[in-house]
Amino acid sequence: MKFAEHLGAHITPEWRKQYINYEEMKSMIYSAVEQAPSIETVELSLVTRHFAKFDEEFITYCEKELAKINTFYSEKLAEATRKYANLRSELSEAEEEELQHKYKKKGLRYRAEKKILRKKDCPARKIQELKLAFSEFYLSLILLQNYQTLNSTGFRKILKKHDKMLNVDIGAKWRSEHVDVAHFATNKDIDKLIRETEATVTQGLLKPFFLA
Repeated sequence: MKFAEHLGAHITPEWRKQYINYEEMKSMIYSAVEQAPSIETVELSLVTRHFAKFDEEFITYCEKELAKINTFYSEKLAEATRKYANLRSELSEAEEEELQHKYKKKGLRYRAEKKILRKKDCPARKIQELKLAFSEFYLSLILLQNYQTLNSTGFRKILKKHDKMLNVDIGAKWRSEHVDVAHFATNKDIDKLIRETEATVTQGLLKPFFLA
């Protein structure tokens, strides 16, 4: 499967405009090659200027795409970090409520407080809501990790195509100096969040007293 097809099949639809515009960049490269003056009919300097002008435009486009991706990734990562903190807080509260609920059920005042307990949110229901919330949150983390991977691969492939078709190494150098050190490409916080979420679910939501 060609990368353009792979990208189209794996993007998150609502984030469509935030991914690398691979097709447009590929089109730019092909157009530059097709519109280049023939070295058989013009001086070499004209051909050189044609591709130099194109490279300037292409790299400028790459810079805009990189800035867009970096910004979006940072925003989504910050959003995910806040969401995780909120979910952890809700889980702690639910754990406390569950312990209090079980304690009261065993206490002598259980019958007297039964009506009061019924008026409160059922801890079991809250736990089920949290399980769903953590499941949805975990999926959002995987989607962001996928966004990170797809864009890194997209830059690598399009810059490799650029260099191959123009017989240069400008793309490889630019990738090394900009993409490979970009925040979205080097940041590992999303991996950490995924591990912490997995641990929270297995050590928290899947505790024996939550499964009872």
